[in-house]
Amino acid sequence: MRGFSSSFNLRSSSQQEKDDKYDEEDLDWARSWISEANVNKKIAKLPPSIGVITFSRSSGPGGQNVNKVNSKATLRVPLDKLGLHIPRVFFEALKSKGSKYLTDGGDMVISSDSCRSQLTNTKDCWAKLYQAVINSVRIPGKTSQGQRKRVKRLMQISDAKTRDLKSKLSKRKADRRGGPVGEW
Repeated sequence: MRGFSSSFNLRSSSQQEKDDKYDEEDLDWARSWISEANVNKKIAKLPPSIGVITFSRSSGPGGQNVNKVNSKATLRVPLDKLGLHIPRVFFEALKSKGSKYLTDGGDMVISSDSCRSQLTNTKDCWAKLYQAVINSVRIPGKTSQGQRKRVKRLMQISDAKTRDLKSKLSKRKADRRGGPVGEW
């Protein structure tokens, strides 16, 4: 019976420890925050007062417009202020793992110069902030009671198969030795 495998795609213990760090209320808030933001076209309802927006001259091609107009938008949001408006799950993930936008001083600095309009670049900065928050951690889906029972039953079946396999292999080895284990 070589190559026998009864593995199920279960979460690793480290993933389970990370999920157990947050209670169900935190995860529900994170799920509702994401779904509410998805309804609002991928932009979360964050108050503009938590960040400071500055404008500067854009770089790259564009001729006279680039040289004269301050269209590049830079958004600076202190992580502590951001943490008051986002779910704790995201805040702790940003704090521990960081983000490419996170500075050593604890601020999120996001810039955009993709368009010739200040307003469009400002909206793009807020959208990038939202995406950075969302991508900081994977929120597990809500598991129904039926699914939990099913997984528990599958794990019990897997454990039983493993025990049976081990006892068969043990018996086979004992038969090769010519007697039960311990009669040497």
